[in-house]
Amino acid sequence: MAGRRKKQENMTREEQLEIIENEIAEYKENLKALKEKRKEILSQIEDVQKDRLYKAAMESGLSIEEILEMLSQKEDQE
Repeated sequence: MAGRRKKQENMTREEQLEIIENEIAEYKENLKALKEKRKEILSQIEDVQKDRLYKAAMESGLSIEEILEMLSQKEDQE
């Protein structure tokens, strides 16, 4: 992009402003894409954690109700 620009001193203020506004728009789009990617990765992490928790619960031999009761009791103690 820098190669396509005129030298700053040969440009009007309006041209300089337009370039800056275009750059801001590009950065906003990049930021939007990065935030969406972040959201996807956080969702994937959450899915992995849920899977680990479910597997651990199943391997424990306890029912879901028993596990929830244990967690509830722990919360009451704190």
